[in-house]
Amino acid sequence: DPHPNSDGWIGWPNNSVHGIQLHAGPKNGRIVIPAFLYKADEAGQVPGVRGGLLYSDDHGETWTVGGVLPDGSDEVALIETPSGGIYASYRRNTRKTAGRTWARSQDGGETFYEFGEHAELSGRAVHVGLAELTSTCQETEDLFLFSHPTGSGRVIPGGAKMTIYASYDHGRTWPTAKLLDPRPCRYSDLAVAHDGTVLCLYTVGETRDREKIIVGRFNREWLFT
Repeated sequence: DPHPNSDGWIGWPNNSVHGIQLHAGPKNGRIVIPAFLYKADEAGQVPGVRGGLLYSDDHGETWTVGGVLPDGSDEVALIETPSGGIYASYRRNTRKTAGRTWARSQDGGETFYEFGEHAELSGRAVHVGLAELTSTCQETEDLFLFSHPTGSGRVIPGGAKMTIYASYDHGRTWPTAKLLDPRPCRYSDLAVAHDGTVLCLYTVGETRDREKIIVGRFNREWLFT
């Protein structure tokens, strides 16, 4: 079992998306994955339960509980930012607005130092995908990509549509959006192949949002045309 953190939170892996291995900064090589955390007598949608992180410095042999997200959090997705930081996007069950909640870590996932909400990322409160699309030439920028079903419904006609967003500032803003699938969609994850093809794995259906799991493929050109 993962070692509790210094505040007494215990944890277990529970996610539908990938973790990350840090490639920069003082925690280079550390593996960080999303988790559910628990501490007795703490607030939560389920009492004591929140979203957070687990990390390993020995290639996955042992794990330790890291950063703890606010009350009502779960379903966390991660991406590495420059200098070994971490940007986390997570579901907030206690939110009062439609924006997507986020947090940042600068110590390899051991704690979070900054929290906020993206008003431009309104949609279903579910697991999302995050991935970096690096540039292959000086004329284009590195992008953070975010997959998220916009809308609120699980069935036709109000079904949430899978949408891909792009950020040019490591997740500070998400000004570019393009529809990937107009059908009802739910959970998703993102990965980037060596040739720059982006793969979006997600649940979808003709009338409901989880009839099947499929993979959508696109590239940088598709995103901006």
